Amino acid sequence: MLSFIKKHKIIFSLLAGLVVILILLTGLQVVNYHKIALGTKIAGQNFGGLKYAAAKEKINDLIKNLANQPIKITFGQKSWSALPNEIGVEFDPEKTLARVYSFGHDESLLRSAVNQVRLLFAGKDFNIVFWQDSQKLTEFAKNNFADLENPPQNANWFYSEAFDDFVFVPPKNGEAFDIENLKNQISDYLTLSGKKIITLKKIAQAPAVVEDKNNLAKTKAKNILAQAPFYLNYNSAVWPIEKNILANWFEFTPFYGKANQTMDVTFSQSDIEDYLTQLTPGINKEPVNGQLTIENGRVKMFAFSQNGRRLNLAKSAEKITQEIFKGNKNINLVIDEIEPEISSKTIDTLGLLDLIGEGTSNFAGSPKNRIHNINIGAIKFNGILIKPGEEFSFNKNLGEISAAQGYLPELVIKGNKTIPEYGGGICQVSTTLFRAAVYAGLKITERYPHAFAVRYYSPQGFDATVYPPHPDLRFVNDTPAHILIQSKIEGTKITFELYGTKDNRQIKVIGPTVLSSNSDGSMKTVLTQEIWRNGQLERKQQFWSNYKSPALYPIEKNPLE
Repeated sequence: MLSFIKKHKIIFSLLAGLVVILILLTGLQVVNYHKIALGTKIAGQNFGGLKYAAAKEKINDLIKNLANQPIKITFGQKSWSALPNEIGVEFDPEKTLARVYSFGHDESLLRSAVNQVRLLFAGKDFNIVFWQDSQKLTEFAKNNFADLENPPQNANWFYSEAFDDFVFVPPKNGEAFDIENLKNQISDYLTLSGKKIITLKKIAQAPAVVEDKNNLAKTKAKNILAQAPFYLNYNSAVWPIEKNILANWFEFTPFYGKANQTMDVTFSQSDIEDYLTQLTPGINKEPVNGQLTIENGRVKMFAFSQNGRRLNLAKSAEKITQEIFKGNKNINLVIDEIEPEISSKTIDTLGLLDLIGEGTSNFAGSPKNRIHNINIGAIKFNGILIKPGEEFSFNKNLGEISAAQGYLPELVIKGNKTIPEYGGGICQVSTTLFRAAVYAGLKITERYPHAFAVRYYSPQGFDATVYPPHPDLRFVNDTPAHILIQSKIEGTKITFELYGTKDNRQIKVIGPTVLSSNSDGSMKTVLTQEIWRNGQLERKQQFWSNYKSPALYPIEKNPLE
C-alpha cells in the first residue's frame, strides 16, 4: 500500500513538473511573441523584450555610436586612429537584427522554446554583423603606412655613359605590412569582448626580378641604342632622339617566357611623356572661337573659328615605344585637333540662338591710360561661355591686374582716396557687363555701386564697381541654354552682347530713378529689374546706390609715373 502511494506521488511530482515546464514555455512564447527574446544582448546592451521597430531604432543608435569611436592601430612608437568606415568596416543593422530575432523564433517550436529558455537563464551576447572592404583598408594603409615600408628592389640595368654599357644592379629584399593580418585583427577587435591592441606586422617581400638570364634584356637594350638616333616628326619639324635621351627611357621589367627569361626591357611611358612636354610649346595651338553678330534677328558668324591642336602625350609615347622596338627610325607624333567651343557647328547645340541682352556705356573724355585699360579688359571677356545654372564671377574671369598683363596706371577709388593703380578704368567694363546682364533678365548675385557718382557711368545708378578679390560682380545663368559673352568697342562706346536662348520671361527695367540729389554731388538712386512670366511677377531685384560727395575722395598724385 505504501509502495503504491509512493509511486503515485512520484508520478504526481513528474506531472506537476511537466505542467510547470509547459507553463514556463508557454509563458515565454507569449512574453517573447513578436519581440527579441528575453536575455538577448547585442554588443553588451540588453535588447530582450523589445519589439522589432524599437530594437531597430536602438541598434541604429548603437551603430552610430560605434561608427564614431576611433580604432587605434600601432606600430612601434607610432600610432594611428581611424573611424571604422575609414578602414573599410561597415556595420549591418538589418542582418544583425535578423540573426538575433531568429535565435528565439525558429521554425521549429521545440528549438525556439529551448533557445528561449537558454536565453532566459544563461543569456547570450551577440556581435554586430559587419563586413570589411579590403580595398578601402589597403588604400588606408597605402596613405598612412607606406612610408614605413621597405619595398623590394628588382634587379636592374643602369646605363653608364662612361663605359657606354649597362651595369647590373643586384636585387634587394624588402618588407611590407601584412594587410590580411591587419584585417583579421580588426575583425577580432570588433567581435571579441576583450578589446585587443591592433599592432601592425610586417612580412618579407621578395623582388619579382632577380636576374637577366643570358643577358637577353641587356642585349635587346644595347641593340636598340645602337640604332640611335631616332627621329620624331610633325609637319616639317624634326626632333632627333639621341642615345643619351633614349638610355634614360629604358625600364627593365619581369618576364616569364619560353626562353625562361626573367627580365624584359621596355620604355617608361612617363619618362617619354616628360620629354614630349618640352615639345608642346612649338606644337600646341589654342582654338579660336568664332565671333557672332545678329542679322535679320538671327545669330550669325562674322569671324570664323579656327581649330587648335594638341600633342597627345600618352598616345605619342605609346607609338614611340612600338615604332622604336620595331626598328623604325622615323616616327610621326600623334596630334589631336581641338575644335573651338564657338563655331558654326556649335551655335545651335549650345543654344546660342538669340541676342538675349545688351549693355552699353560711353567713356568719352577718358585719359589714354584709361582707354588702354578698358580695351584690354574688354578683350578678356570676349568669347566666355556660361553654362546653364553656372554663376559668373567678373573677378575670376578678369584674372591678375598688373603691368605684366599690359595694364597701365590710372585712377581708381580706393579707401577714402582716388589714386592711380594698374588697371584703372576696368569698372567701365564691369558696369557695361552689369547692364547687359540686367537687360537679359539674369539673376544678379553680387553688385556694388561706386563710392561716388562717376561721370562715365551715366545714367547714375546703373554701375558696378569691382576690385579683385572683392567687391565683385556676379550673376547666374538661369536660362535653359549656354550664354556667350561678346564685347566690342566702337569709338568711345563699349558694348557687351549676351547670346543664348530666349525663354518666355518678360524683363522690365525701371530706372535708375534718382531719389535725392545734392549740390555737393551726393545722391541716392534705385534701379529695379522685374521678371514676369505668364503674366505673373516671378522675381524682383532692386539695386540701391548711395553716392557720397566726390570731394570726400581727393585725387592723389600718380606714384607710378
